[in-house]
Amino acid sequence: MDTSYTILVANDDAIVAELLVDVLTHEGHHLLAATTSKEVVTLCRQQPVHLLILDDMVGGTTGEKIARTVRTFDQDAQIIIQSAPGQQPSRQLLHDLTILGYHNKDEKLTKLLLWVDIALRNYEQIQRRALESSFMALGLALEARDLETAGHTNRVVNMAVRLGQQLGLDNVSLEALRQGAFLHDLGKLCIPDAVLHKPARLDQSEWEIMKTHARRGYELAATLPSIRPEALDVIQYHHEHWDGYGYPAQLDGPKIPLLARIFAICDVYDALISPRTYKPAWTPIDAIQEVQQKRSSHFDPLVVDQFVELWRTAAFDDLQGTGAWMTPATPKEWNMLAHVN
Repeated sequence: MDTSYTILVANDDAIVAELLVDVLTHEGHHLLAATTSKEVVTLCRQQPVHLLILDDMVGGTTGEKIARTVRTFDQDAQIIIQSAPGQQPSRQLLHDLTILGYHNKDEKLTKLLLWVDIALRNYEQIQRRALESSFMALGLALEARDLETAGHTNRVVNMAVRLGQQLGLDNVSLEALRQGAFLHDLGKLCIPDAVLHKPARLDQSEWEIMKTHARRGYELAATLPSIRPEALDVIQYHHEHWDGYGYPAQLDGPKIPLLARIFAICDVYDALISPRTYKPAWTPIDAIQEVQQKRSSHFDPLVVDQFVELWRTAAFDDLQGTGAWMTPATPKEWNMLAHVN
């Protein structure tokens, strides 16, 4: 585990409680201890508790009763019940109180520590799904305000993740890429409607206003809890160009964060094949030719090569909401495309 969690040990046996606190503190977690049901409930109300290790009896109150009280105001905290020797909680109780597991007191401590690891990973997954749902909702709201073609957000997220996988990104980087992709246009909340919705080409002063959305998006997203730093790179730098003529920082080549380079190709491709107020939709073959023509100018050449390969082999076809817009080139078209450098 690479995250520090708050764990509450509820046990009126001072020796057992001290042992658990010592072991789990050594693993880098923040430990709390309680010896009465009132203390447990108060501590859980006062601060986020990620895991509650709950004895079957705490200060004369059953662990079940305490768990039921905690569940009235906290559905996400993980709970592990320590049951009496030779006994175990009923499956119905574990189900009703969303208790992941239990540890029998006559079993080795290593089993309890295994349950702790499982519970904290489960909590992490719950929070990740909740966070992603929030980012998705915000991304879709931005899409609606920007009058984007329906499905743009999900398409660019899915394409970016698939391209990231093709490039060998690990799960942490892929999660950051998803976050940044969902929120890539967050800064457009700060752009006046007269500029954002103008049905014609922007003049120079309007374009300067529009370009501020990358920096403003970064500033807004940086205030969001749990957003990964690499996701902020996507938001701030996805309009940078490989040759240094992008914005907002005129970064060039590998100075542009990799996740921003990956997302930039997906964003531009989807914009090209989508109808906008100022242009009709391009055909997929025309769009992929445009992407390849901007290899080494707008885009990282190696990332372009991997994107084109995925497109050529129809590797995007199974992504939700893609449809015919990703139809690969015919052999004749691909032969022509292969000669575009």
